[in-house]
Amino acid sequence: MLHTHIPIRLSHILRYCTVGSVIRGPEYLMTPKDIRSWTDRNGRTAARLIPYVDQVRSALGIAQELREPPIASELENGTADGICIPALRFPSWMRCPNPRCGRLYCRPWRDNPQSSWQCTGCDKHTELEQVPWVFVHADGHMADVPWHRLAHANAATQDQKQCRPDWNTAYLRLVELPGSKYELICERCDARAPFHTGIRNMYGKLRRQPWLAESVGEHCQELEHHNEPAQVLTVNDTRVHSPQTMTALIIPPESRIRRGSLVDRLYTNSRIRKEIDSRLNPLQKKSMLWRLADEFRCKTSDVKRAIEDIDRGYPSYGQHLTPGLLLEKEYQALIDTIPDLFDDEDFVTRHYTDSLEKMDLEKDSQPWRIRAVLDQVTAVTRLKEILVLKGFQRLGGTLVPPDIIGEADWLPALELYGDGIFFRLNEAFLNRWEQLPRVVARIQPLKKRFERSGIKFDPDVIVSPRFILLHTISHLLIRQLEAQAGYPAASLKERIYSKPGENAMAGILIYVAVPDVEGSLGGLCELAEPKRFLRLMCKVFDHAQWCSLDPVCSEHEGQGPNLLNRAACHACVLIPEPSCAYGNTLLDRGLVKGGDDGRSFV
Repeated sequence: MLHTHIPIRLSHILRYCTVGSVIRGPEYLMTPKDIRSWTDRNGRTAARLIPYVDQVRSALGIAQELREPPIASELENGTADGICIPALRFPSWMRCPNPRCGRLYCRPWRDNPQSSWQCTGCDKHTELEQVPWVFVHADGHMADVPWHRLAHANAATQDQKQCRPDWNTAYLRLVELPGSKYELICERCDARAPFHTGIRNMYGKLRRQPWLAESVGEHCQELEHHNEPAQVLTVNDTRVHSPQTMTALIIPPESRIRRGSLVDRLYTNSRIRKEIDSRLNPLQKKSMLWRLADEFRCKTSDVKRAIEDIDRGYPSYGQHLTPGLLLEKEYQALIDTIPDLFDDEDFVTRHYTDSLEKMDLEKDSQPWRIRAVLDQVTAVTRLKEILVLKGFQRLGGTLVPPDIIGEADWLPALELYGDGIFFRLNEAFLNRWEQLPRVVARIQPLKKRFERSGIKFDPDVIVSPRFILLHTISHLLIRQLEAQAGYPAASLKERIYSKPGENAMAGILIYVAVPDVEGSLGGLCELAEPKRFLRLMCKVFDHAQWCSLDPVCSEHEGQGPNLLNRAACHACVLIPEPSCAYGNTLLDRGLVKGGDDGRSFV
């Protein structure tokens, strides 16, 4: 079969086009192979090691290294410059779209490697199309639909029971019936069975994944859902492949690395690191110092100091985040003033709180009231986010690691660069508001439904008036940025910092992050300037007062997934799924606007 290069956006490699997904190329569907095959010609891992992420790994509970997927570009002559991520054409079956024919062909490209194939079983010789159905299991398996098995599911005669599959012959037909229904027909034994999306059948001994030779086999008894049947789904069904990712911001000290310095060049060179970590006698160490000084054109004393710096724990110097404290550390980095900042660092902030306080505002005006509930406004002029692929799920079942078997010593990750706006609400004001009986009573039904739903977020969410208020304001702000600043809502992201009690948090970070090391255009952080920010927030609270679906929307007791929203619909609060960290749930415009059941926040 001819090799074809299909361009994929780098930001999609860990989401929609990652291991085990089904993606649509220019001419056919395919599925990317697992990371064990992301290698160069010598069989070595082609993914680039991402340095200075020890804090991120510690905070996310990751023991493996983080590596960037291999990148290649297509030259004018059609060849690839770099290492491509391998993929397999899948599903393997093609079908004649003629409604009266519907003949099924298994891998017609095996003996005829061309770009199109025609049906040989009907007079029209119609061009074949790839079938849009796959067979998935909650343990993470995916295979072609077992067409022969399904066609003979209702076998009655002896011939039908003894009919055996023959993948080299087009003897099965999938015929369309009135009412968008289908019927599977075996022409050899005249076995017939209805076919529809969602049909269930045992997975059996089919391949674990389309590109793997081994089948599920005997080890399936060890899997969590081995007794459950698999299901036929269309390739664009979100249950076929659901990537599970984690994100974290790079914060000091790792964000303050001076790129190109001697200690940086020594630390990021794996060959030299191994030599430094090895036990050398004094003579060998002296020889190494002279050689490295000559290689990097510096003094031996400079090399010695750099090595001593690495030995002391450079770059984090023993400061490791424990899992669960990620948001707390990010929050602290956002509210603290970082001394002696350079613009090329990976976490650069500019605080506007003093300028905001000095603004001359009319008492009891809307801007004055909004300023009263704000404790801090910060422009994040540069940030770096690490996006890590944990694995994927099918049918909401078992998490499958990127290497399928869970033995890889690395995980795919991306470095994303951008800017954003951070603001913090006044803790004393918020603490009084969230204890009002009417406010507490309004969120109680959502809290109970969330506990019953079994939904888990990472990091964990404490459902409280504080969190729902912050999350709702975040969505309203993203929608306003789309309307006022021209940012597509799907390109914006949110991080909610919410925690009551000791070490309380009450902040929102809205940011944009892209794979380009230059980051975004920087327009988002400019909106943190006090005058602009207050105008922006006035619009946010104005739009919270009204929805085109009111009074139905504002009077809702529960809507959305698992009824985990109150006054929140697509006309007022909901945003594109990639932008929301919590699946567009736990939202209530009523807490912002107030009304009969609550009290307006400003």
